[in-house]
Amino acid sequence: MERTRLIDYLPRVMQDFAEIQEIMKVENRETDQIDSNIRRVLDSGFIADCDEWGIQKYEQILGIVPDIGDTLELRKSRVMISWNDSVPYTYRTLVKRLNAICGVNNYNISGDLEDYALKITTRMDIPGQTKEVEEALGKILPENIAYSLNNKLLREIHGGVMLTGAVVRKSVVTISSEQ
Repeated sequence: MERTRLIDYLPRVMQDFAEIQEIMKVENRETDQIDSNIRRVLDSGFIADCDEWGIQKYEQILGIVPDIGDTLELRKSRVMISWNDSVPYTYRTLVKRLNAICGVNNYNISGDLEDYALKITTRMDIPGQTKEVEEALGKILPENIAYSLNNKLLREIHGGVMLTGAVVRKSVVTISSEQ
């Protein structure tokens, strides 16, 4: 959306002065920068919409130190997991938490709750995200519940396979010096 230029707010008689026009050009650059900064702050109000600057602010608040080479998506995922960190002591709350972390239908929970054992299988594509889920589960599950976490990546591979075959005939001949 195009913002009204500052010179348009002045009376018509003042708009014709060259000095005023130059002053307004400089001030327009300053107000454009202010508008840009305001937009950036508003966009960073939601973790999913953050850029590098915004996610860095969330990481500072939460005390998260990103690893070298972490992608923006992985950093957002890590911040989202930490931001929503709470201890669920019910199965229903655990399911809601996994929905928030992994996405609906991107995981499967099995195991035996009577024996306090869970097996969680996720389907996540972002490298490093499984590690973040494992750390979150370590924080949110009670200590008396054992769990295992597996990540399944489903990939479609298109192409052909060339097969070859061969028949080998083998004979063993033994020569000895026995008489």
